[in-house]
Amino acid sequence: EIPSTTYRSISRLWHWKHLGIWQGNVAQFNENSTYLMGWFRDYLWANSAQLINGYNPYGTNNLSVWAWMFLLGHLAWATGFMFLISWRGYWQELIETIVWAHERTPLANLVRWKDKPVALSIVQARLVGLTHFTVGYILTYAAFLIASTAGKFG
Repeated sequence: EIPSTTYRSISRLWHWKHLGIWQGNVAQFNENSTYLMGWFRDYLWANSAQLINGYNPYGTNNLSVWAWMFLLGHLAWATGFMFLISWRGYWQELIETIVWAHERTPLANLVRWKDKPVALSIVQARLVGLTHFTVGYILTYAAFLIASTAGKFG
């Protein structure tokens, strides 16, 4: 059985090569696809400029929806990454801080918390982290694929 990382690598290389074909610059792919800095500079950074400029001080473009999806995907990915790395202690403190602040705010104090928040188990924290990490990865990469390809075709 072929691992899923192989499929992801092949799909990225296929997309990068075809962006080079559509741009008329296959030589860039042929020269730079074998090392990491070429991957960052010539694939990710060079093809994400329009996506990053979906919203800017001068207005929006037709990729603004994908720009928001890209940002939200990064947020979900980073949240998942924090769950996977810091496990549950960070989140327990965050939840308790929010509850503490909520109980001391006069307007929010109209609604009372009946239960004291408890920490997630290690398995629960890993599941939440893995879910956020996966969803964030899919949203971020899908927005990048759509925006970088749409930018080449108009």
